[in-house]
Parts: sequence; structure tokens; C-alpha cells
Amino acid sequence: MANPGTLLGWPRDTIFGQVISAGQADFDRPIGHLSSDDRALLYADFNQRRHLDELSHAFRQLVDNRPLSAGLKILDLGCGPFTAGLSFAEVVGDTVPFRYFGVDRSSAMSRLGQTLADGARASGGLHELTSIWFGDNLANADFGPVRGEPTIIVASYLLASPTLDSRALVGELEDALNRVGPGMAAVLYTNSAMAVATQKYPAFKAALMERGFQEKVDCMERFTDTDKEPKQLHYALFVRPATTTIQIRKDQA
Repeated sequence: MANPGTLLGWPRDTIFGQVISAGQADFDRPIGHLSSDDRALLYADFNQRRHLDELSHAFRQLVDNRPLSAGLKILDLGCGPFTAGLSFAEVVGDTVPFRYFGVDRSSAMSRLGQTLADGARASGGLHELTSIWFGDNLANADFGPVRGEPTIIVASYLLASPTLDSRALVGELEDALNRVGPGMAAVLYTNSAMAVATQKYPAFKAALMERGFQEKVDCMERFTDTDKEPKQLHYALFVRPATTTIQIRKDQA
């Protein structure tokens, strides 16, 4: 009989600190008897439900009965196990196709994300034309021909990483958007409102605004749209309007 005080054979009360390190663990490294895939599963069990609720709440406000382009792209930075993809699909259902690009340094997270994406597709939760890509580097994403559809960039809890360089991240994002095309781009940011989690936000915000993004929302609120314990959350939204200039890639010239 399974021990109710454990998950996958690990004491429940030490998983958050020892196994997933508050979401910042190197999930590709086994620990004790747990494989990298086990660690990703435990992350999903402990963290993902709340993050799904937070992003679904944000997407509902962002969509808000607006018509959505069939070519809409979602760039999920530090994607974990398909978190933003599942949340967006929960909001739009199977009526809107989108192109999802999930980036995570952990291959275990990407594997679990692909499994969850396959499950969502098999259960009819995704439009048949929705496409899904996972990788460990945004520079490797193939966005196809330059087009003018909108792009939503999700940075959820990403800035909590102690090794992340906010300005370098925005530079990589700018490079990706140049390959995507001139359509409207929106950056959706969520994070804990705790001071330690928000230290890198000012540099991130400044770098976005230097590149033409406009701040639309920046607020701290007690998030209650969840069956989990309510917590203080930092939400922000930045938007860059569509441009009229298309940068032709060398492989399209």
C-alpha cells in the first residue's frame, strides 16, 4: 500500500524544497531514486494547477471577446509542462487554432509538456490546426514565413530564476519577433509578488519599453480565482503595435 505521506516515494513535506526547489531546480538531474521525469511530474503536481489558473484568468481578460487570428502565435518562455498552452486552450477551446512555441532548458519539462499536449489533442481540447513545438532555445524555433499575425509572449515566473539576465532575454525576444513578422506583440508577465521574485522585473520592463513596448497593466493583486490558497500575484502586460515594415529574412530573399 502506498504511503499517504509520500509522492513517488518521496516525503510530501520536503518535495517543494528538496525536489523542485520552489520551481527553480535543475529538473534534468535525477535526485535520490527520482528520475528527471519524476521531478517534472512532481513539479506539475505541486505548482502547475495554480499557474494554470493564473494564466487562464489573464488570457480571459486578454481575449475578452476579441476576434482572434488563426495564425496567432504563443511564445511560452520557461514553459514548463505546456502551461500557457493548456491555459490558452482552456479559454478558447477547440475553436481557435494557434501556433505554440514552448522554450524550457529542461528536456524533462518538454517531454511532460508534449505528453500533456498530446492528451489535450486526443481529448478534443485543441483545434486540429493547432501546432506545438518544444525546444531549449528560442533561436531554434522555426516560425515559418514572415507574416503579420499577432504574437503573445508569456513570461510566467521566469524572472524568478537566479541565473536569468533580463536584458539579454529581451534581446533574444526581439530577435525572435524579427523572425516572426511585423504583427502586434503582447508580453504577458506573471510572478509572485514577493520582493525576492520581483528583483529583475524593473530591468525587464525597461528593456521592453526601450524596444517600443507600451505598458498596459502593472499591478499587484491577491489572486483568488483558484481553488488553491490565495496569494499575492504580480501581473503585467506590455503591447507593441503592429508595424508596416517587414524585415525579409535571408532565406526568403
